[in-house]
Parts: sequence; structure tokens; C-alpha cells
Amino acid sequence: MRFPTAWQVKDLTFTTGGIFLLYLFAYSLVFAAITPLQEQVMPEITKFASLLFLPHGIRVLGTSLLGVRAVPGLVLAELTGNYLFWGMTQLDTLLFSALISGSITWIVFEGLRSLRVNAFYLQLSEQAPAFHALLLAGLLASAANAFLLTSLIESKLDVGQVTMLIAAYMTGDITGLFAVLLAVRYVMPTVTRLFGNP
Repeated sequence: MRFPTAWQVKDLTFTTGGIFLLYLFAYSLVFAAITPLQEQVMPEITKFASLLFLPHGIRVLGTSLLGVRAVPGLVLAELTGNYLFWGMTQLDTLLFSALISGSITWIVFEGLRSLRVNAFYLQLSEQAPAFHALLLAGLLASAANAFLLTSLIESKLDVGQVTMLIAAYMTGDITGLFAVLLAVRYVMPTVTRLFGNP
């Protein structure tokens, strides 16, 4: 049995903390700006779905860049976010939902890789994954997450209501993914130019 080196422990701690903070920052934006607007315009949507869910973009991008190393940070962030923002207090639901949402994206990425569709960007020296591969991975991860969470949290609904909820989850995830990818593509280079070294 091999024990992790000090560097590996430090790296995992750093990546876990980074993903955790980014994810909770995205959660905070959703609940400060998007949720109040959504509750006024579409109050019939379940409180567990947002029509612009930025954390899904962090899930997909983090998994693409870090692989399985993103999972601990995502699980911890989901655990914290589900408690603080969604108001989940039942321990088993809280734990299962965090495990599902925190790991499902990596599972989907690995499943796609076994089918020769690579959405990982684990080494910056490698060619970045095709945009359609990243989008496909995000879409499938969203669908799997929406189905599993709806089964766990909203199990007493009829088929029509379940379909509407899954559609709401997926809409928010995909719009959130696009928003994060656009921010990375257009906003981050501008911020780097403004605040970077001359």
C-alpha cells in the first residue's frame, strides 16, 4: 500500500479548496441575483432548480481540468450549498444529493472517454477538448444529475411533473455551463490584461 506524498496531499488540498470556493461563489451569485428574479417570474418551478445554474459550469470545467481530483471539492461544495442555499437538513438526503451531484460529472466524463469521446483537458500542453465534446459531457452529466436528484428529492410527483422538473434542472445547467464557458473565453482574458503584470 502506497501512502500519498506531501506534494500530493498539498495539491489535493489546494485543488479541493479552489473548487470549493469557486463553486460556492457561483452558488452565491445564483441565490443573490437569479433566484429572487425566478421566484417572481416563475414561482411554480421547484425551489431545487434554477434556470441559470452557474455551479454546473464550474462542475464541468473543473472536471475537465482536474479529473477525479475535482470530486472532493465538488462533493464538499454540494454538501455546503445544499444545506445553506437549498435548506436541506435531512442527513441522508443531504449526503446522497452531495455525492450524486459532486461525482456524476466525472463519471460521465469517464464513460465518454471509454467511448473515445474525450472531454478532459488534464494537461495544458495537450490539445483542448473539442467544444462539442465538452458540451455533450455537460449535457449528459446534467441529465443524469437531474434524473437522480429528482428521484431522490421529489419522489412523490407524477410523470408530467417529473418531466418538467428534469427539464428545469437541465435548462439551468446548460445555461449555466454556457455562461461559465463564455466568461472563461471572454471575461477572464480581459481581467488578466487589466490586472496582470505589464
